[in-house]
Amino acid sequence: MAYVALYRAYRPRAFAEVSGQKVIIKTLQNALLHDKIAHAYLFSGPRGTGKTSIAKIFAKAVNCTHQPSIEPCNECDICKGIDNGNIPDVIEIDAASNNGVDEIRDLRDKVKYMPSVGRYKVYIIDEVHMLTPGAFNALLKTLEEPPKHVIFILATTEVHKIPPTILSRCQRFDFKNIETNDIIEKLQQIADKEKIKISEEAIYAVAENAEGGLRDAISLLDQAISYSGDTITEDDVHQVSGSVSKKSITQLLTAISNKEISNAMILLKDLLAEGKEISRIANDLILALRDILIEKTIKVEHHKYQEILSIFSLDKIYFYLEILNQLQIDMKTTHQKRAYMELALIKMMEHQTAKFIDFEATIQDLKNSVSELKQQLKVQPKQVIQSADRKPLVTIKQVEAVLNNSDKDKKALLLSGWDHLKSYPKPHLKMVAYLLSQGELEAVSDTMLIVYDDINLCKRILDPETKKMALEVFNGKTHLVDDIIAILKTDWLVIKEVYVDLWKKGSKKPKLPPYDLKLYIELLNEEKKEPEIISLAKEYFGDKAIIKE
Repeated sequence: MAYVALYRAYRPRAFAEVSGQKVIIKTLQNALLHDKIAHAYLFSGPRGTGKTSIAKIFAKAVNCTHQPSIEPCNECDICKGIDNGNIPDVIEIDAASNNGVDEIRDLRDKVKYMPSVGRYKVYIIDEVHMLTPGAFNALLKTLEEPPKHVIFILATTEVHKIPPTILSRCQRFDFKNIETNDIIEKLQQIADKEKIKISEEAIYAVAENAEGGLRDAISLLDQAISYSGDTITEDDVHQVSGSVSKKSITQLLTAISNKEISNAMILLKDLLAEGKEISRIANDLILALRDILIEKTIKVEHHKYQEILSIFSLDKIYFYLEILNQLQIDMKTTHQKRAYMELALIKMMEHQTAKFIDFEATIQDLKNSVSELKQQLKVQPKQVIQSADRKPLVTIKQVEAVLNNSDKDKKALLLSGWDHLKSYPKPHLKMVAYLLSQGELEAVSDTMLIVYDDINLCKRILDPETKKMALEVFNGKTHLVDDIIAILKTDWLVIKEVYVDLWKKGSKKPKLPPYDLKLYIELLNEEKKEPEIISLAKEYFGDKAIIKE
């Protein structure tokens, strides 16, 4: 016997075998039970969601000899005849190839004849949106007032192309994509009956690739059976479907988040070498980011990307999705899809917005650290942890003093000449002046507060010799400041926000909470180390060795 494709072998023969579409099935079953059969139905929805299957089951049910019942019996001669295609009362028409006026006129002439065996003649017109305007007009009158023994079931994937005059004469049922869990359940049933060995991950991958279409899922399973060996694995499914595995997606997203441009390009090259399409890679990246966004915002039972959830902020996910959505639009109008994909990946890593998002995330982490430190101080306010081998170059108290005694006029005066530091005339102070120009002056009292992006620049300006020359730069003509302190910009933004918040709450001289500025000088061990020659002498001669100064 010739091989029968799985989607044909497992096409449902009763309403109970249909996956999903529970509301539609219940409505049709109630109509059967109470003998309230309409003369025209419109089934609309995505492909592979059961439109034609339910139409055929309904055609059997209305003609079954055991009516009224919510199911066709599938045992009587009529039910068996319809399943085998031997009953002429159920007529299937493909509107894609029979879409002209002549075909519809022929149909209109034949509907007046009584059914040969059953109670109703059922016309199932598939892809009805393909009919020409003339054909729709020819169908209109018959559809409005058909003979009592005729039922029309129109099926379409593009309901917006159906004329309103047709829509208004039908009971409309909108089919939805089938839930992933329902697809998995059906695939597992098929695998058990066919004695197919398939992993749970592989079944999930098949269901996910089907995107809500059960027929697509069964066809993909059939293809995976032909491709794989003894057991169908997740990799087998990705190979036959052209989709990107979770492992590859995770590696690519991790490289993007870590700004590893060369690694990301190598991963993309490897995926293309495996035969993956650019558009599919972009689509799978979007779906992965969608899953990550859902997992971060709501509670879900199955965390697909648990291991990388923490490295993605919501702002970063939105930014990536915006770039990938634009990429999909751009790829529709170009033959250079790979170039656009590579540019999009670089943009995700190097665009100014990405840097700003990372910077904001750093600020938030610092704020959280300050908040945790405050809570610790509430519990143990007197406890002070001081390292024995280092001391701070700058303390939060120094920053607080500058802010509480700031002089706006002096700051304005210093800022007026800040741009000239890069071209400072005195040769021996040029390097120090340039170093000062790389920072930002934020506050001045008798002490200047400068912030830098790099901690090493902070330490350089805080070096006593460098600081001495820096004060010479500012106090050359008029004595303006006695000291200079420098801190990291990330720390400054946190301190500034805390300070402003305290000031707004009524504190005119805010006291800043303890805060680690991460600027220390290492203390030298003052214990004198014994010369190596003396140690050797003691080891060799023992107590006989006498050391003289």
